[in-house]
Amino acid sequence: MALFCTFFMCVLYPTYGNDQVFSSTDKVSILGCKLYNNCNGHGKCKYNYNECECQEGYGSPREIAMLGFRPSYDCSKKVCQFGYAWGDQPQPNSTASLSHTDKAHEQKECSDMGICDREEGLCECFVGYRGSSCNKRACPGKGDCSGHGKCVSMAVQTRMPDALPLTNANNKTSSGYYEPGGHQGSTWDSDRLFGCVCDSSWPVGLGAGETQQPEWFGADCSLKRCPTGNNPGTNSIDETDGFGKTAEGGNGVGKAGNKIHVDCSGKGRCDFKSGTCQCFAGYYGENCGI
Repeated sequence: MALFCTFFMCVLYPTYGNDQVFSSTDKVSILGCKLYNNCNGHGKCKYNYNECECQEGYGSPREIAMLGFRPSYDCSKKVCQFGYAWGDQPQPNSTASLSHTDKAHEQKECSDMGICDREEGLCECFVGYRGSSCNKRACPGKGDCSGHGKCVSMAVQTRMPDALPLTNANNKTSSGYYEPGGHQGSTWDSDRLFGCVCDSSWPVGLGAGETQQPEWFGADCSLKRCPTGNNPGTNSIDETDGFGKTAEGGNGVGKAGNKIHVDCSGKGRCDFKSGTCQCFAGYYGENCGI
């Protein structure tokens, strides 16, 4: 037992070890956590220190260590979700050996690309970032590829046969982004960086009956191709034949029956905003092929 005295009174209470979290029934201090509104129902009072130990989501010891500060002393402020930092300074585990021990992209609140709303516990992401912890890059075209494509991660794109650049690989894992990665190495961002895979009214690919170019294109899928056709000025050559021709990006070659899209048959100017041809003099038709 020990005697605790203030200017006004003395209280006899049991002796506990250092750093112990006392229950609300332990009579240790005449103040306890009353100054902190009894931790607002989101923590326990450490009566030997007259301070709150907050629950997860409100500034727990683990979260304080990760944040480097306390969101509040009365457990009234929330903590937002953590994600791998988009940019930070790599730190080695040991100064003796810098190989195999370097760490980068540590866990940060809102991935260091947003501001935490302490009242709601939600991240307000900076422009170009999204996700519960601002852990994902937003796609261009107002985030939805202008309504003419799918916003997907690099990890997903490696498994999509119509994602550009096209490749003949049966299993598109050569980039290294298919296999799950950690916060270190070449794949830490495989499920964080997103891009558009544009829509097309015709099948896209390198196989028979497929065309190497999609109908909608551009980083934000805002541009539309014009009607295609073989150049009427090159009758001896079918410019729409993709067999043996290397697709844009240099990672794949068209198989027999593959097609290449030739806007306006090469005899007009394509308005990529409307997807209509302005034919050169002497040529007519929707695709300027007459």
